[in-house]
Amino acid sequence: MADTTIDKILEVKDLDVSYQKLRILFQVSLDVDAGEVAVVVGRNGAGKTTLFRTIAGFLNQEAGTIHFNGNDIGRLRAFEVAQLGLKYIQQDKHVFSDLTVRENLELGSYATKDYDWDRVLEYFPQLKNIIDRKGGHLSGGERQMLLIAMSLLGNPGLVLMDEPTEGLAPHVITDLSHAFKKISEKTTLVIIEQNLPLTAEVADRVYAMKEGKIVAEFKDQQAIENLEFEAYL
Repeated sequence: MADTTIDKILEVKDLDVSYQKLRILFQVSLDVDAGEVAVVVGRNGAGKTTLFRTIAGFLNQEAGTIHFNGNDIGRLRAFEVAQLGLKYIQQDKHVFSDLTVRENLELGSYATKDYDWDRVLEYFPQLKNIIDRKGGHLSGGERQMLLIAMSLLGNPGLVLMDEPTEGLAPHVITDLSHAFKKISEKTTLVIIEQNLPLTAEVADRVYAMKEGKIVAEFKDQQAIENLEFEAYL
């Protein structure tokens, strides 16, 4: 167990990560409180996805520590991290295209033993209307909603989302922003987001990344709403 305060659900300290011999992350540190919506912003190539993939157990760090709910998860494999209640939704919005929405949910339920679909679909009621539609016939927004619903099966403590609104229509982004606020009442969210107005709307905390480093942190709500973090991108 780490020497952490009880309200810190995620603590990353002095994280270094490389691909082969190329250093990507340089002493990255961040904290996330339980119940927050934390948003990581930065230009393409800043290291945001590498950070998430490392936290989720898909990449190994060279140095530093990662604690989730007080447990050191830095050397665990991805499925072990997920079993502890930390889920990761990747950027590609990939669902099983030959399976229906229902069948995709059944896969998530099989893995988590959680079949309470009503609880997760209350955030995205439109999925109930297309429950028998195949994944390959879903729009980008519908795929994203399905992925989020699947990630919430098993009642995870924290969900990482990598650019969930990328390429989506404005009305879908509005629906997702409302969903994020509702979901965060029960599940902590850490989101990579390029949409700065959306970030200002949903974030309790913002981290700005640049060239593999955290260069600024904002917790003051007025500063976030004023997009003061944009100056660090």
